[in-house]
Amino acid sequence: MPSQKPESSSPSPDARRYAPATERNRQAIYEVLKDNLSATGQLLEVASGTGEHAAWIGSRLPTITWQTSEYDRDLFSSIQAHIQASAAQNISPPVHVDVTHKNWGLEEKKLSQLHSKTDIITCANMIHIAPWEVAIGLIQGASKLLSPKGLLFIYGPFFQSDVETAPSNLEFDNWLKERNSSWGIRQLDDVKKLAADHGLVLHKIHPMPANNLFLQFKKADKI
Repeated sequence: MPSQKPESSSPSPDARRYAPATERNRQAIYEVLKDNLSATGQLLEVASGTGEHAAWIGSRLPTITWQTSEYDRDLFSSIQAHIQASAAQNISPPVHVDVTHKNWGLEEKKLSQLHSKTDIITCANMIHIAPWEVAIGLIQGASKLLSPKGLLFIYGPFFQSDVETAPSNLEFDNWLKERNSSWGIRQLDDVKKLAADHGLVLHKIHPMPANNLFLQFKKADKI
């Protein structure tokens, strides 16, 4: 099954939008989070998109405080509508985040709530549909916001030096670069090194549907 190309979200009669890939991968993402998170904690979702992951997964992790965020303000109404439809009490409305800005452009009050107090940061399908500077900003910011025992999860396709690349991922990479030369599937070794340079260690690699991976990073142990 090939990696999923970025799909235009589909409108609904209310404010909710839908991206078909989320329905296909949400169960697998949920299982990884469920099996690797503590019973309680504060989670920040970067690039919440339509809000489907937050509403579906977050509602199944009711003891996790889930903060949504998004760069595209046009998606805020969809995120909020999905949260409301889920009736979950643990999911907060989206805040604007630009990972390429200092402190991700967070307002001072929200920054103080998150800085070194965030237990989990999760980001799905972002760094291959953006310039490499976005990956740098994500890693840099995560290293500051995460608590000492915090975890960073990144979902998407990656090239692995020790694993033969699926033809569908090569096709997907070409498709991305045709649309924007700064986009493309990232080398896992590059992401791993970037994380290590900012005090984050690749702890686990979770194979996922459609030739994707869910990378789990943790804070490096201090000597």
